Amino acid sequence: MRRWWVSASWSKVCVALVIGGFLRAQGEAFRASSPPFEGLIIYKVKARGEVAEVLKENNPPTEMQLYLQRNRFLINEAGADFAVSRLYDPDSDWVYVLDPKLKRAFKYEKYRKKAKNYPARYIGDSLQILGNWCYAFQVKKPDEEIIYYVSPKYRADVASFAGKKRAQAFFLNEGLYGAIPLKMIRKRQGLIIEVTAVRLQPMRLDPESLKIPKGYQVWGYDYRR
Repeated sequence: MRRWWVSASWSKVCVALVIGGFLRAQGEAFRASSPPFEGLIIYKVKARGEVAEVLKENNPPTEMQLYLQRNRFLINEAGADFAVSRLYDPDSDWVYVLDPKLKRAFKYEKYRKKAKNYPARYIGDSLQILGNWCYAFQVKKPDEEIIYYVSPKYRADVASFAGKKRAQAFFLNEGLYGAIPLKMIRKRQGLIIEVTAVRLQPMRLDPESLKIPKGYQVWGYDYRR
């Protein structure tokens, strides 16, 4: 009986060492040097749950377009009655909502506190997205759980975001090592939102296309929201 206990304990230690070694190897893979992604990623957005049925009455966005060049990026939400474009501008360290119709740019987070950066933890799941193996990382918040599926092949230059307090990317959670999620699952009470990449297009972007267009007026917080 005593020998069995020793054997069982040793087995647990071996399993822990194997898992620990795998997680360290996983972390090293994500830390490995690879060129930052520049180009366009298009995502499909789906929502389900009791709250989702209420949201659907307002025709929420069904597509998200992410344009990324180093620490400058633009997110377009499409498919909704009221399309939204958010520009993350590192020069001014602000996030702007663009209004092309009236040529205005609103400081989206002017009166908002900076969101806490909760660490992401590898949970061992994986799946293929657009031919790329992606690994699951979990972020737990007091009222929300997020699962990010990321590939080491698609990443941002984390160092280029250093010192930015507001113009921070949503994919810079500690533990993701700058990897850009190709799938996100957000879970709240009565609501699950899935955002999945359906197109990856590496390409050179004109830096001017990721800046506030000339002739735009810069306003404070978007009063329309």
